[in-house]
Formats: sequence, C-alpha cells, structure tokens
Amino acid sequence: MNKSYGKVKVQRIKPELTDIPEDCGYEKQFEHNIDMNSNGIMGECIEWCQVNCKGRWGWWFEPAGHIENPQNHWEDQNSFMSFEKKKDATKFWLAIGVNNMGRKER
Repeated sequence: MNKSYGKVKVQRIKPELTDIPEDCGYEKQFEHNIDMNSNGIMGECIEWCQVNCKGRWGWWFEPAGHIENPQNHWEDQNSFMSFEKKKDATKFWLAIGVNNMGRKER
C-alpha cells in the first residue's frame, strides 16, 4: 500500500537499518566531532553511518545558551556527529554531512 503525500518527497529509512549497534548512537562521543550547525540530526545521516562507517559513531547535543522553555529545549541546542575513526568522519563530511549542515526543520 503506497500513500501519496502530494508533491512532497518522502524518504523512508530501510527497515533493516532500524537497529543501531549498542556501542554507537545517541549520546556517544568519540575523538572526531563534526558540528552540524543545527539543532538536530537528520535520519539520513544516521542511515549513512549505519551503512558506511567502519568504526564506532554517534551523535550528541549541547545547549546553545539559556533554555527558555524546557518544552522545546531542542530549539536551543547544537548537534554534533562523532566518529571513532578520522576516515569515517571525513567520508561522512564529504558524502552527506555538508549537505545537512544548518538544517533547522527537524
């Protein structure tokens, strides 16, 4: 069953990629960090890491200043992708990272 969303392009994550390795993922920080200049991490970034990274990887956040409203704290945060291996970080940056920098529509 296919649903139509008009002219909006919908990108779906492959079902086999729903399990993130235990030593990777949310709040995992490693030696090589990339500031995404955004307040969130797009799913396509996570999917890219699941398919392409040889080492461990993750994403984390830090407050971008005083949090005015805890209900929407995510609006006042900075997001980072983090990699154990410099080669993974470089490949991520060139393949997908630069295209996802500064995206605030999460």
